Amino acid sequence: MRRLAALAAGLSLAACATAPGAPAQDSRAYADFLIGRVANARADHAAAADRYFAALSRNPGDQNLVEGALLASLAGGDVERAQRAARMASRTDAPAYAYIVRGADALVAQRYAQANTELDRVQGTAAEELLARMVANWAHAGQGHSGDIAADLAPLASVRPYGGLFAYQQAMVLDYSGQQTEALAAYDVASRGGLWLPSGVARHADLLMRTGARDQALALLGTENNRDNPALAAMRAQIEMGQAPSLERLTPARGAAAAVYGMSAIFRQEHDGASSLAALTLALMLDPTFDGARLALAQQQSELGHIDIARRMLHELNSSSPYAESARTLEAWMVYDSGDKEGGIALAHAVAETGNPRARRSLADMYRNAGQFAEAEPIYSELIVAQPNDWRSYFSRGAARERLGRWPEAEADFQRALELSPDQPDVLNYLGYSWVDRGEHLQEGLAMIRRAAEIR
Repeated sequence: MRRLAALAAGLSLAACATAPGAPAQDSRAYADFLIGRVANARADHAAAADRYFAALSRNPGDQNLVEGALLASLAGGDVERAQRAARMASRTDAPAYAYIVRGADALVAQRYAQANTELDRVQGTAAEELLARMVANWAHAGQGHSGDIAADLAPLASVRPYGGLFAYQQAMVLDYSGQQTEALAAYDVASRGGLWLPSGVARHADLLMRTGARDQALALLGTENNRDNPALAAMRAQIEMGQAPSLERLTPARGAAAAVYGMSAIFRQEHDGASSLAALTLALMLDPTFDGARLALAQQQSELGHIDIARRMLHELNSSSPYAESARTLEAWMVYDSGDKEGGIALAHAVAETGNPRARRSLADMYRNAGQFAEAEPIYSELIVAQPNDWRSYFSRGAARERLGRWPEAEADFQRALELSPDQPDVLNYLGYSWVDRGEHLQEGLAMIRRAAEIR
């Protein structure tokens, strides 16, 4: 675990994996390799994988091509191709991700000793070795060594930004091994560790319910962040109706999936997009039902401009998933942002008809973004009736009313938004500049603008 702490605390994670070296000189294979390498550098990972696999069809044993195909497949969210590339890799001198993928496959199959053997061979970048350690923890847990892992992880809870993730992993390992009192204490530490991990929150709430702490579970799920997560909101609704949460049983594979999902969030914070994408693909490899990871992967693919890939991923969500409406809303935004504003609004309107507040907010935001303020304003008003303490609705309605020439009402909305959440830079800027532009409350307006700049 000293190695894990050193990786987390002292090494740069800016590059998840180095670019694969050139293959042996077969002209067509080499051309495919070069095109694949350029495509990967441009984040066109699906095209890169196509080229690497084309080159492998001519040079099937070339480990540089295997590495390129593997990295591109993981970053492209293609589980099957990543597994195929990992099988093509050497058994004893393979790229780090080949061992990680093979270890993940063994973990899913409950071949824990084999998973450990694969993962122990990983020698790569800090990012690769951290991912391997996260998965290896659960291979050890599957072999009955949960106590040792939990003890090793405990002192790492203060290592930022990884401490929250390590604390959640400690808690989940203890939970898996049946040490409920110790797990609850670790979950409490994790909840204050600076990393919001919905899958960890769900496990925490589930354990609270299993130990008879219903009110504590509801309080945990009722915090602002947790209320806004579809899966956690659905869990809270089940508890309020007197039902037991319908959470899948915790297994080593699901625990490892939560771990690498958490790593993905950290990589994203560090602007390491390829590592974040690879970690999300690994999460789905470990737990194909992990819709939170699927939604995040689709979101990141859409940000790279891979709309078709992103929409295909969204369509893989089951209609009964708590994330189903979020997926449809995200798809509507993808269509809207691609330039088809009418198509995006039509999709958003269809989702909003379910009454889902998030979907209705997205529809209103699209109308406002498209300059259709008269259509947006009444939807924000409906949202305020449903959730009268949400500053976002007041701010958005104020912006729509200001553009409609209804300044006194807009001003009141901005002021109400600031009453509910005083340090929102967007609201401070909007109201401050509006006052300055109108020649009203100049000193107060300038103070708001300065305050917004300080907060940002």
